Amino acid sequence: MTTKMATGLVAAGGASRSFLARMPAVLAGLGPVKAASFRVARRIVNALHRGYAVFDYAALELCDLIWIWVPDQMLDRVSSELAARMAIDGTMVVFCESVRDSRWPKPLRRAGARIASLNVVDESRERTFVAEGHPETLRALRRFVATEKRKMIEIEASSKALYFAGVHLAAHLLLPWIAAAVQSLRAAGFSRAEAIQLAHSLGARALRTYGKAGPKAWTHAAASHLLGTVEHDLETVRAADSRLASLYADGVTRALDYFERDSRPEVHRPR
Repeated sequence: MTTKMATGLVAAGGASRSFLARMPAVLAGLGPVKAASFRVARRIVNALHRGYAVFDYAALELCDLIWIWVPDQMLDRVSSELAARMAIDGTMVVFCESVRDSRWPKPLRRAGARIASLNVVDESRERTFVAEGHPETLRALRRFVATEKRKMIEIEASSKALYFAGVHLAAHLLLPWIAAAVQSLRAAGFSRAEAIQLAHSLGARALRTYGKAGPKAWTHAAASHLLGTVEHDLETVRAADSRLASLYADGVTRALDYFERDSRPEVHRPR
């Protein structure tokens, strides 16, 4: 099996925004393209400058591998239609940029498809991917990615939720704490630029320290100092902004719970 295997694509409109559109090794063997309508399929073909539009899923039967790039809310319907309208036993099927893992599409699994998922790792500029699924399909994906001189990190299917948890914890769920830090500094008298610069520097230092020391970056001495500061200053912070005080106390409690667990002392929340 080579990276020039026969491939097909099931996609929604806007497929040119997918990482597939910027992977020549993937596009080189692209044949049939199926979409919600033949018109949309032709539009995708014109955007990718590869493949040919088809009316029915049955046209994908000659493909060794089928890429699926549709919104998650369409995956159940697409999976059921694909399994019902073509012989798919042994065919490799790859779900692109989906939060789902390879265990869930039961119609395709019952039909014998070799399922995997492939996602771009955020902030990698499409140079690093995370993949899970059927070993044979992962081997094929590894060849595609290697041909493009990119990196693929393989995880267990059951770990995909943990991957997304890590992404969200390091990105979206970190934003309230960043915003609170900047707000607190501004309330203390810093300009917005000064507050953001300091928050950035402190956050970067904390990440570097954790990168070097791991959980040992959190020390009992630091915990004691933090507790003392919170207990002394919390009412002052609360008087200025009760929501900020709640987040401050909650952050200390959660940090102690995560790093120290059984030895965690109680933090008194603002009333």
